[in-house]
Amino acid sequence: MVYNTHMQKLLSVALDVPLNKLFDYHCDDNKAMVGSRVKVPFGASTRIGLIVEIKDSGRRKNNYKIKNIYEVLDEKPILSNELLKTSKWAATYYHYPIGQVLFNSMSPIHRKGNNEPKKVLREASMTKPTALKLNDEQLRVSNDIYKNIHKYQVNYLRGVTGSGKTEVYTNLAANILNNDGQVLIMVPEINLTPQTVSRFKKYLTINPQEYHSNLTPSQKFKVWKACREDKKLIVIGTRSSIFLPFENLKLIVVDEEHDQSYKQSEKFRYNARDIGIVRAKNFNCPIVLGSATPSFESIHNINIKKYRQYKLVNRYFKSKLPLITIVDTSIDKPDEGISQVLKEKMKLELSKNKKVILFIGRRGFSNTVICSECKSIVNCPKCDTYMTYHKDIDRLICHQCEFSYKFGSVKPCCQTPSLVPLGVGTQRIEDKIKKLFPTKNILRVDSDNISSKKDLKNFIEKATNNEIDIFIGTQMIVKGHDFKDVSLVGIINIDAGLYSTDFRGLEKTGQLITQVSGRAGRQKSQGNVIIQTNNPEHKLLLKILKNGYEEFSKIALKERESVNLPPFSHIGIIKVSSPSKSSSKSILMKIVKFSKNKSVFVYGPSPSETSKKNNRYFYQVIVGSKSRKLLSEHISRIKLYLASIDSKIKWSIDIDPTEQ
Repeated sequence: MVYNTHMQKLLSVALDVPLNKLFDYHCDDNKAMVGSRVKVPFGASTRIGLIVEIKDSGRRKNNYKIKNIYEVLDEKPILSNELLKTSKWAATYYHYPIGQVLFNSMSPIHRKGNNEPKKVLREASMTKPTALKLNDEQLRVSNDIYKNIHKYQVNYLRGVTGSGKTEVYTNLAANILNNDGQVLIMVPEINLTPQTVSRFKKYLTINPQEYHSNLTPSQKFKVWKACREDKKLIVIGTRSSIFLPFENLKLIVVDEEHDQSYKQSEKFRYNARDIGIVRAKNFNCPIVLGSATPSFESIHNINIKKYRQYKLVNRYFKSKLPLITIVDTSIDKPDEGISQVLKEKMKLELSKNKKVILFIGRRGFSNTVICSECKSIVNCPKCDTYMTYHKDIDRLICHQCEFSYKFGSVKPCCQTPSLVPLGVGTQRIEDKIKKLFPTKNILRVDSDNISSKKDLKNFIEKATNNEIDIFIGTQMIVKGHDFKDVSLVGIINIDAGLYSTDFRGLEKTGQLITQVSGRAGRQKSQGNVIIQTNNPEHKLLLKILKNGYEEFSKIALKERESVNLPPFSHIGIIKVSSPSKSSSKSILMKIVKFSKNKSVFVYGPSPSETSKKNNRYFYQVIVGSKSRKLLSEHISRIKLYLASIDSKIKWSIDIDPTEQ
């Protein structure tokens, strides 16, 4: 390696490594610009890096020798100053290595160090739009937001299910596109992008671009390049779309902003909604957050006037909100998940050629398998979770680590165990419904059954073409889908949410009940909802049923405030895992000791929700503060300690967690 000592440019370069620092290199190439990629030596290997800063090498104070870069890879920067600024903010806020955040902002082609394709095929841009008709309520909201389109503002569109929030988004987008601007519409799930694209396409003069993790690298690059070059553009994408390199962004929309899918749950644990707010501020443009069931953080920000709220109180087709019936399952005991009341109501609605949605929060046939001889429950040998029985493949599967084995080969307890599946999942409900209604078309919608683009396409086509009578599914089925002629929704069991140990458990349950219920009677007729529970007198359940989500949230927020939990504080979760239970716990005990001060509070250490996974033991502490700044400073000190521990011990930091 040759080291140059004469005056050169000094580059601060970000690398895709788990180290929270930049690396210095010398460079003679005048092509080097901030935001461009370089090929650099790193130890015994060669790495792709990104230039974050260029300095005069004469200003360097350290005496260590600095290597030269090998090559500048780009004629012009691939990341704009705005995206660099956003990525730096995200790295600091979420306490994640700056290099890995910046590489997250690149296209897959750029990450690998490849050259940009010379030709990128673009589809025809012009379509013949249909005139969009808004009701008075929608038009008022759209016009008011558009009046302030040239400045930063967080707008909250709070509309009852079926009120036509999408029409408001579409009208705003159409106005911006007519004035040569870029628009980003975010949806929480990949399976929502096709129908959302279809709805927008109908009314716009250009074709919306899709962006999500199911695209190929070349498909992603096409959208990435369009963001750089097309002044007039609309992108509809999932959370990863928030890192696209927009140059002329005039509007961001986050639909169903309460949805947990906007939070990345592994590695770089960011929330796309919150990064969207940062980017809107950087571009000095408005952002619209929308939901029928706002997150408690958003409600709090509305209450303190940080967000401007708009309401849509009427359903688009002027249908009434559904009638809700509570079934006490301690009296009307379900037969394989289905109560007598629900069964009879299904018969009635199906006889009218109406459609039914059955919601259950668990996939598989049975979430618990027990030995009838000794009453032992079959646990995963690598985790602390129950094995789930999947009847279609006759296997027990751990949904934490995916370990599995044949049902008949399991001997967890007795020499001759007699294993019996208990509890219900989507497969078991499907089996039961097929027996009850053998002539009806039934579709199960969960991650086992809808696992590819082809599956998703078939699901959407069947639903759109009116081919399905009964939908059975997990949360996948209720996120933004609008199925025609659904008159009945059955919630199989709501009790898990009512008694969750997660501090957000009740919030999620309130959102779920409201969202699922909103699938019924969305056109001109009033729908019906049946909720099965073993605790029909639960006070917050009764509150949401009687007074709706808004009144429910007021009470639940008061409870949050009384225990100093978000949104009345800011928290981070520090998780530690190791092959030894005592090692994980002792590491966190040290963190607790130096976290005891008046500005910071600590809960724990305690086992994580999944305390054992893949033969590793997981413990956590919750660190919080009234001040976001003080919390960040304290977690930075914790990071310094964690960086010094044994490499066999793994740790992670989750800021603003959506689950414990």
